[in-house]
Amino acid sequence: MKQKSLLLIVALFAMQGMWAEHPIVQYSLDPQIVEHRNLNGLQGYLNGLVNINFDQLVFEYTSLAPDQKSTVRLTASINMPGAVYNKTSKARALVLYNQYTTCKKRERISQDNYDDASLLFNKFERFISISPDLYGWTLTEDKPQTYCCPEILAIETVDAWDAAMILLEQEGYDFKDLPAFNVGYSSGGYHAMAVQKYVDEKRPDIFFTATSTGGAPYDFTTVLETYVKTNFTGYQCALPLVIVAYNETYNLGLDYKDIFLPPLCDKIDEWILSKDYTSWGINDLIGLDTKIDQMLTPAALDYTRGIGKKIYDIFRDKALCGPWAKWQPNTDTKHFILHSKDDLYIHYHVGWEMANYLEAHGCDVKTDFSNWDNHVTWGMVVWYVRTILFIENCIADGNASYFVDLLENNPNAIPDLYKKINRNPNINLNEEDVPAISLTTDKKADLNSDGEVNVTDVMLMIDQIMGKE
Repeated sequence: MKQKSLLLIVALFAMQGMWAEHPIVQYSLDPQIVEHRNLNGLQGYLNGLVNINFDQLVFEYTSLAPDQKSTVRLTASINMPGAVYNKTSKARALVLYNQYTTCKKRERISQDNYDDASLLFNKFERFISISPDLYGWTLTEDKPQTYCCPEILAIETVDAWDAAMILLEQEGYDFKDLPAFNVGYSSGGYHAMAVQKYVDEKRPDIFFTATSTGGAPYDFTTVLETYVKTNFTGYQCALPLVIVAYNETYNLGLDYKDIFLPPLCDKIDEWILSKDYTSWGINDLIGLDTKIDQMLTPAALDYTRGIGKKIYDIFRDKALCGPWAKWQPNTDTKHFILHSKDDLYIHYHVGWEMANYLEAHGCDVKTDFSNWDNHVTWGMVVWYVRTILFIENCIADGNASYFVDLLENNPNAIPDLYKKINRNPNINLNEEDVPAISLTTDKKADLNSDGEVNVTDVMLMIDQIMGKE
């Protein structure tokens, strides 16, 4: 294949499909399917009502390494219901699914965490989902993960998307007229928004009809300020994960003893870089009751100078919204942002900050900042349902009646759906326990607003099931 000049515009090389070009390096994606798996997801939930059988194509492709100078082979997966895989039914949409936080070996969708992909399928959702495993996993599992490193995540994800389109065409699937959606929750929501920023700025040939994100840390300066000023987090591993990822990925040369207190500062290799523990395993090791000032050194707590300011400044540089963000979103892409007011992992006002940024730049943004309990139960569960409803509203033949039937016929089953995931049930942070948060004056988030809540009949049913109505 003839190489193209680095001066060739993005749209033309994207049409070629087999080549990716960046200012420093050019490379062939060379996608190869390496495994086909037939899987049963969500077995045991809702008495088997949502047991979803689907097919997965695991593939390898070439992308940029974190240094953005060399290349690396990575993996991703294409997931679809059996009828779509067998070509007896045509897919209804393409979905880029950005996976949430993983910390332990084999936690990616192409390995042991395939339940996550199956949440996008049900009786009506004939979606084809593409999910990248990213650097630090599968083929590069011995390397530090690029957790919430926006430009690297975006490049590797878009390369996975391009590679998947090549493979789908090679395999004879009819997909070129399908709407495309970009979704993710928690760190996956940050990831999805980073991808949206990247395609808006550098890949106009890729268009997402809508992007849905939830519970995401779009601006880590806001997350840091909130943690420090409340001296609380319901997810102890969050700051260590992102600080370690930034230090290792961007070669910042930070000494962990200047940032973290013992025992954490002495256990970074064992607890985080080893990938021997899940996120909640790391939380347990740090201590579920550990406050921020018991985790960070006094110097790291002061983000106005020294090591604290250095961390704050790198967070600012990677922010996707707020006064530091400078990108102009594509206003033709619709957005849905959900963030529970009761989220103890990441305070909901960071979701407000993202929504405000998109709205200020002319985007159509739907939001839900209702009290959906904590980050996973029920925030994540509701986000999945609302995301599918949101996608359905964007598809000409949209039909979300499956959820209505499911809730009406099984009202007592829903509360058990994610009971096992609530790993920290003893935290009971009452409103009066949280001091008033005074963010920097140029943050636009409004902590006192009730927000725009677009609650459908399906969500009202969930409210009734949860005893909120």
